[in-house]
Amino acid sequence: METREFTSSQEESKFTQMTEKLGFSVIASAKGRGWRFSVEAGMELSKHSESKENQQSRSEYSYFCSTKFSYVPLASCHFPMDQLQFSKAALQELKCIEDLLGQPADTDSLPLLRQRTEAFFHRFGSHASQGPLHLGGIYWWKAVSEGFRSEQLEQVKEQSEEALNSFISGSYSGFGVKVVAGVVGTDSHSETATQSTTSHNLQTKVQLSVAQTGGPPEANGFLQWKAGLVASNQTWSVIDRGLQLVPVWDIILSNHRSDFKDPFQVASLLKDSYTALTGLTAQIQDGEDLLSVEKEARVFLEVVKSWEVSDPEEQLKKLINFMQMLSQKTNSYDTWVNICLTDWDLQNFLVNTVNSCKNYSIYETKFIKSQLCSLLYPHIYRVNNFTQAHSIMQWVFQSESEEENIINITQFSELITSLKKTQNDLMEAMAKSKSEETVVEAQRKATYEVSLSLSYFLNYLQEREQPDTQLLLLSIAAGAGYHVVYNKFQYLLGCEELDFLLHEMQSAQNKYQELNNICTYGAQAFLVLTSLNIGVTAISPEEKTQRLTLIKHHMGESLSKEVVHVLCKHGADHDWENLEKDLRLLINGNYDATISSLQMDEISKNLQSIFQERKQPHQPHDNNNIKGEVIKDIAFLELLQHLGLEHFYPKKMSRTNFHLINKTSVYNSQPRSERELPLYFLQKLQVLDYDLRYLIFRDDRNIQNQVNPSASNKDNEAFNLCKYLFEDRDTPTNHSPSNPRPHIHPMDIQMAILHCADDFARQYILSKLSICQFALPLLIPNPCSSQIDFSLWSLSQIRRSWQEARKSPREEKINYKNKQMCHVSTPIVSFIRIGNGFSASKSQIMNCLLSKRKHDVFFHRHCRGSTKHCLLMRGVVEICWFCPAGEDEDRFDNCLTFANLHGDAMEHEKQLTFLQEVSSLIVILMSTSDVNKETRKIISDLTQSPRPLICLVDNKEKNMDNNCSQKVIIGIRNRNEAELTEELVTTIRRLMELSHTALSLEDCTPIARKQGFLIDEDERNCKEAKEKAEVLIALLRKLHMSQVKEKLLPLQGHLWHLWCKKDKELYHLREKGNRSIEQHKSEIETEKQRIRREQLRRAFPLNNLMQFVLENLQKYSETQTAHYFFQWLSVFLENLTAGHLEKLNEKKNILWSLIQTEKQKAPKSPDVQRLQKEIEAISTEISDCTLGIEQLLREVGQIYEALEEASPTEDTIYLSLPQIAADLMISGAPIELMDGDASYVPLKWVGALFDKVSEKLGNKRLFVLCILGLQSSGKSTLLNALFGLQFTVSAGRCTRGAYMQLLKVEDTFTEELGFDFVLVVDTEGLRAPELSNKSKNRDNELATFVIGLGNLTLINIFGENPSEMQDILEIVVQAFMRMKQVKISPSCLFIHQNVGEVTAKDQTMEGRRRLEQRLDEMATTAAEQEQCSDVTRFGDIIKFDVNTDVFYFAHLWDGNPPMAPPNPRYSHNVQDLKRRILMAAKQELRGSIMRTSDVKLRVQDLWRALVNEKFIFSFRNTREVMAMSKLETMYNCWTWELRSHVLDLQYQLIKQIKNGKVQELTASILDAPVTEKYKAVKQELEKYFKEDPDSEVIIQWKASFENKLINLKEALIFESKNKAKEHISYKKNQEILDNKKSSYEKELLEKSRELALTLKDKELSENELHVKFNDLWETWVYDVSSNNPPVPEPNIDVDAEDILLEYFKKETDVVNMVKEKSKKVFEVNYEKHVTMSKKLYVLRRNLGIHDKESINRTTDHIVSICTETIKKLQRQQCDYDPSYFHEILRILEEEVKSAPTEERYTFTSNYKIDLSLYLFQRASDNFKEMHRAFKRANDPVHYLESKKNDFFMSFKISCQGASSIKTFVEFLLEKLTPAVFDTISEKNGP
Repeated sequence: METREFTSSQEESKFTQMTEKLGFSVIASAKGRGWRFSVEAGMELSKHSESKENQQSRSEYSYFCSTKFSYVPLASCHFPMDQLQFSKAALQELKCIEDLLGQPADTDSLPLLRQRTEAFFHRFGSHASQGPLHLGGIYWWKAVSEGFRSEQLEQVKEQSEEALNSFISGSYSGFGVKVVAGVVGTDSHSETATQSTTSHNLQTKVQLSVAQTGGPPEANGFLQWKAGLVASNQTWSVIDRGLQLVPVWDIILSNHRSDFKDPFQVASLLKDSYTALTGLTAQIQDGEDLLSVEKEARVFLEVVKSWEVSDPEEQLKKLINFMQMLSQKTNSYDTWVNICLTDWDLQNFLVNTVNSCKNYSIYETKFIKSQLCSLLYPHIYRVNNFTQAHSIMQWVFQSESEEENIINITQFSELITSLKKTQNDLMEAMAKSKSEETVVEAQRKATYEVSLSLSYFLNYLQEREQPDTQLLLLSIAAGAGYHVVYNKFQYLLGCEELDFLLHEMQSAQNKYQELNNICTYGAQAFLVLTSLNIGVTAISPEEKTQRLTLIKHHMGESLSKEVVHVLCKHGADHDWENLEKDLRLLINGNYDATISSLQMDEISKNLQSIFQERKQPHQPHDNNNIKGEVIKDIAFLELLQHLGLEHFYPKKMSRTNFHLINKTSVYNSQPRSERELPLYFLQKLQVLDYDLRYLIFRDDRNIQNQVNPSASNKDNEAFNLCKYLFEDRDTPTNHSPSNPRPHIHPMDIQMAILHCADDFARQYILSKLSICQFALPLLIPNPCSSQIDFSLWSLSQIRRSWQEARKSPREEKINYKNKQMCHVSTPIVSFIRIGNGFSASKSQIMNCLLSKRKHDVFFHRHCRGSTKHCLLMRGVVEICWFCPAGEDEDRFDNCLTFANLHGDAMEHEKQLTFLQEVSSLIVILMSTSDVNKETRKIISDLTQSPRPLICLVDNKEKNMDNNCSQKVIIGIRNRNEAELTEELVTTIRRLMELSHTALSLEDCTPIARKQGFLIDEDERNCKEAKEKAEVLIALLRKLHMSQVKEKLLPLQGHLWHLWCKKDKELYHLREKGNRSIEQHKSEIETEKQRIRREQLRRAFPLNNLMQFVLENLQKYSETQTAHYFFQWLSVFLENLTAGHLEKLNEKKNILWSLIQTEKQKAPKSPDVQRLQKEIEAISTEISDCTLGIEQLLREVGQIYEALEEASPTEDTIYLSLPQIAADLMISGAPIELMDGDASYVPLKWVGALFDKVSEKLGNKRLFVLCILGLQSSGKSTLLNALFGLQFTVSAGRCTRGAYMQLLKVEDTFTEELGFDFVLVVDTEGLRAPELSNKSKNRDNELATFVIGLGNLTLINIFGENPSEMQDILEIVVQAFMRMKQVKISPSCLFIHQNVGEVTAKDQTMEGRRRLEQRLDEMATTAAEQEQCSDVTRFGDIIKFDVNTDVFYFAHLWDGNPPMAPPNPRYSHNVQDLKRRILMAAKQELRGSIMRTSDVKLRVQDLWRALVNEKFIFSFRNTREVMAMSKLETMYNCWTWELRSHVLDLQYQLIKQIKNGKVQELTASILDAPVTEKYKAVKQELEKYFKEDPDSEVIIQWKASFENKLINLKEALIFESKNKAKEHISYKKNQEILDNKKSSYEKELLEKSRELALTLKDKELSENELHVKFNDLWETWVYDVSSNNPPVPEPNIDVDAEDILLEYFKKETDVVNMVKEKSKKVFEVNYEKHVTMSKKLYVLRRNLGIHDKESINRTTDHIVSICTETIKKLQRQQCDYDPSYFHEILRILEEEVKSAPTEERYTFTSNYKIDLSLYLFQRASDNFKEMHRAFKRANDPVHYLESKKNDFFMSFKISCQGASSIKTFVEFLLEKLTPAVFDTISEKNGP
């Protein structure tokens, strides 16, 4: 009796339909307990996702149905494969489809075929059922209740159960209700109703009904129905259809081959159509394979027939192995079930095994029972003719008798006690006995006891309805190997497993109870989490999926809504990490966190929600949209007009205006008008030329010859010197209106540009001014209003480095700092002036303090170009930072901020008040002679302030006596400048020690707001972007820095690096193994696709970080907010990581120092290795903790790449991802071109990026400028100076990989230059110490890629020695020669930086001459090796002019940093270089200038060529390449010597084995002679390494080649021994077989006599005799083959591929050449296969007829020798050996070397490769035939098969008796004729 309960009519209906359509076996399997899959579980879980429309509005539960049914099977049948036949209609339809298939292919044929096949499937089905079909009937009872409240469900269940039980009792008694036959459901005549009044709240009717499937329709009650069902098979129905389905395409190949012209084609079409329609993978099982497997099964059963029960464990093991073998061959258990288990002999053996084992002890049969279970369950239930099956399975699973000996366990404590006792018994038994058998017996006993105890307690828990505890214990037991279906452990338990069970059960139960008392959902979450993860070993994701499904089924509705919510949240494809994280949140009681996370996940599931969202109504960033202010100040307006800036005010000048490439960049002249002054100012600022501060424009109109006008008219009047000297100078001079005005003050130029610049442009300007060591404006009064700007945002990008002095002489550590100055808290020293007309300059005094007057940090009255008419500096507060160098001569030990208020402080009250509040010390410049009431008040306020004060009195010579307090007065009149400066420094240092206030610019912001200043960071876009960036940073702060990338940026880590490795392996095939090239490539492609799928699984749903980033970039694309957002995010990320990275680097430096100390003591000590591993770990952590904008964009790129491969073509939503990066690139942001961590170019992402740029800008012309150089050689600094870029710069490795930035050319300049944009590519430093182990390959690849990509590459060299870069260039040039498929013509410039003294051009000529000579020499050498006769110098590959393309740069700094300004000569050098670059670009051929689409293709082609090149990049320079090539050639000779020697030994040994001289193989036979030869070869190797001219180069590879040689020796010995052993085995087996011949003949005679007696006078036909004979013959063959396991077949084609790939590994694209290998005929291609000598090449370009004939003769001769060699090997009748291929290569090399070329031509490597492929192809066929012949001659089975006809004739003669004389004579004649003929021939002679 089966029971089901349903809470919706849909579930009940679905269950009934499944029973009708699928049968009872599916339903029965769905009801299983434990970890088995449950259909019902899926139904029950669906309750949580039921739609509201399916529920009644009155209640959550309004329907309940309880169904009980009795399943009565009476007969069954199974359809063998060979009996499955198509109906006529189905066959006719398939023939029509075949006719369609045979028609010519066109565009309409494929859809038509798909329609016909789909119609066929709908009409006839896709699979046929083999059964087993069960016939009989099912009787149903149902109780249905509706319309109750949810809280009444339990009462309704009880009521329905009670009513249904009463109803069933009546049905059994015969008083049931008549029902209509075959109706499943209710009927008006089959219903009854009952009203329950068990509760006054429950007034619900229960509708009762019966139904039947099969049986007599007139039956009244169950018993009558069953009796009628048994009595008449006419009433039976099909109640189970089985699960064994056979697809129609297999039926075609098995049983209908003859009905079709091409049955395989039809089968393939049906299979493919089925896959296309259903999405399910299908396979074709060849009918012949099935028949072969069935034949093999019958042969095996013949062997089983003779088995007696002797060693049941071993015999059952053989059966299990055979069953598994059959299932692997057929991908199903059909053959095992339908042929083997139905065999009477096998059934008899199994019955006898069980009967004999019943006498064994329970422990002895434990393993046998498990074997029988594996062998029979569940297959035995599909067998109909096995009558004893039930008794066998009952014995296998029977445990009642044993359970009687176990005490009833009803408490958890009792279970633990039982386990402890079992554990103690086991430990005691193991301690007492050392016998393995005794220990195993003890383990059997322990396993059995634990199984029974646990099984009993779990059953008890089930009965008591405690599913939670049951599940918990079941999960823990399953983790230790407990099979929850059979309730037994799958292997023997040991002490470790028992410890695991005891510990986990006790701790888990205690934790569960503790949580259950606090929070139910927390306890259940713990239960689920434990069930998912518990196990002795790690649980795979697949196992977790199974466990989760069954947890849901086991717990059912008892799971809380919180747990259900979390389980449903993560969908079908579980993100286990996030699921477990949410479960832990529930355990901690934090349910709200899972809800918010769910909402975020729901938002981020679909990219469409991001990219189809309407953008904010922000206007695209256009500074022209900024409303203009009315300029009330006429003087300011005139200034802007003179400078040509009136259209840029206010804040309309963007950073793009600075990066614009214009004519000034090329034609470096002086400004021709005042309107050009801003342009020249910005140009000089770009190249860090601090002369920009003195930029003025003078013409005849504004040269100030300030002479009195009246005097000019009195030329003849005597000049009155006395009057001029002694008249009152304060008397006003009467200037006429026509007087020329003064030139524009340099600081007015700077300030006017700042007023016109937007926030980003201001930031850029101030950053550059800071590098120039100029003071920066902090407070800027608006000339058009009373508003004052506070420049916090503008100064936020200023970074400075300094080193604080050591506190004591012994202290080694110098406190190095590199920080953003707006965050650095420092004391602020403010200088102000009260009054006017002083003799001293406040700014000049400050310059003396800061730079010892070497550099004008603050502009002052004595600076060049200064005038009294400065308009915009009044009220400006400038700041600068003093940064110590950690040296004794530093004037201050720590960093200080100096502020300078320009103008009279009395006129700028707000600025003065602000400085009073923020300053640690105020310095006043004043005069006692100019004191008024206002002055006195200000000075009084300052003196009463607690802050220290210094008064510099301009008209006093003496200091105030009481200068020890915080108020100091210093007279400066007539003072020596140096003395005054020293006194001032001393005083400031002393007062700073008394003051403890320190503020950063950020700290000053509240004070500025209080004063009413306008903070630039408070601008709406800036503020909004900052808030958004802070949200992201808050998210990142929750994780440890080293986990951020792994958790939030998972795609760019291990998976991406693994994908890159696999992609490279696709070209290099380093791990090919014994697979063919095609097979290996297919596996790699599959693995790459798997990685991409895994990336997508991890990427989606998008985590909060990427979701937020993408949303904001999309939402605010092309607006100021996006730029602010990136800027803020960059700042915050830097602040977030800086501290942690600083600590890690400090730790790394300490470890490095320890390593150096330890190395001096003991270089190879374990401590050194341990410390090195620690450093590597820290380096990895530093990489993990490095986080910036580039990592975020890299993740976006990886999301795109994964989506691009996985998304269908019609789904293009992901194409919005590259649009984000394209917008950033167009706006001037640097974008990553090559991933610096993976050293790989993401081609799809980069290609899509260029496509989007092209879409937006048009397919513009680009000039690509790249830079290369060693690490820390100043590459990024140079690019920043050249074009005003902002690549990261610092000492050490800043740039990783390669970055590109787009610069626009001014529209008026594009036609002259010939291009629209410059694409600048910055690269990481080469030869990085931290990458020393892999730097060589990485650097060579990067250099080749960059030089190949660029129209012009800057080769940056630090100093005058270019040796490192020369090495790299050698490899680049040779790589270009090898990459013939990429058509490029790059150019280069050499820049020598930091050259101490830039001397005259002729003095550097020698160095340049040597550089050119070295480059030409290495280019010629490389050309010879690569056989490029047209290359004679470096310039043939990379354009280079030694006279114009070498630059020498001065040092960047004019003095010692950190206070040193840039060197003016460096700036001039940069300007010269920029002019040369643009002039070179201008002279570039228009055809070589690429468009955007061309750059995309160049990147793709170049990168593919790079990854295809696996040889050249591993070397340091061309000399190493040449040395390695020679060494490889020598090594091939040495290895051939060894191989040929071993081949000779092997041949001699095999002859001795065949002759019987050697019967056992001893070590000395092969080892001694091979070792002797090996020593001789090794001596040659040693000699070569000592005497070769390049010995100092090749010594690095000596150990490697020695290891290769010794490995080869060992491999050759091993292979030879194996071959010898095989021959010995063959010899012995043949002897054994010869000895068995007599026993076979005897058996044959007996069988023939038995057959003759049974036949008596009946005569058998030839075919009948063959059938009888074959039964016996197959047994003999099986006997011989089972005693001689098959020898693995050599894969000759793979051997050929491997040998070719290894031999020609240095050649380009050899993998593809070998893969194609269709060299059936070899033809000489003179252009490809031969190069002319240089002498001949100069005279003429073509070969003569005589040369061609000579080449053809050489080729024919090589082919002839190889052919003869192979024939010779075949005549020796030996087996194949891989060394034969090496012999072909040796012949080829020797013949090519000795070919009569007369030095007129040379054979290329392509000739050798193509000819080798042809020879190998021919040889492979011969070697395969040689191997087959060898097997035929030596394999015992083949030998036996060769005697089959003789044995059959003997059998035939014996069977035929007297009538066999004729047959015997024929047989005798057949055997004697050849022997007689041979004898006569021998006698007669030749």
